[in-house]
Amino acid sequence: MGFMEQDMYPAAQDALRRRYPASAGWEIHFRQRREGYEPDFVIEKKSWFGPVKRVIAEVKADCAITQRHVDQLNQYTRNLSGGNVRIVAKHLIVPAGADTSTVPDDIEVIILRRFKCV
Repeated sequence: MGFMEQDMYPAAQDALRRRYPASAGWEIHFRQRREGYEPDFVIEKKSWFGPVKRVIAEVKADCAITQRHVDQLNQYTRNLSGGNVRIVAKHLIVPAGADTSTVPDDIEVIILRRFKCV
């Protein structure tokens, strides 16, 4: 594997932008510290009449997703929800060929085909 996590960030942001377009009111924040936590991406859509919709996304350059990765994303989700904020999605962004068998159904896996596990 000849790449690191930071190499994947631009492609990850492109993939997230396709799912969460600015034209629909979504804002993508990269590595913005929130309440002492710093997930790779926080995507938000604000509303005058309802809760803020928030998506948490983590990029992993590993070829096997572990329970530790899942726990980290879930910890971010717990800490960045509540009040007037509703978490609408959680994403793990991984290279093609990564073993994602430990990822539960409530987390969507986004595969970046440009990066491959060998």
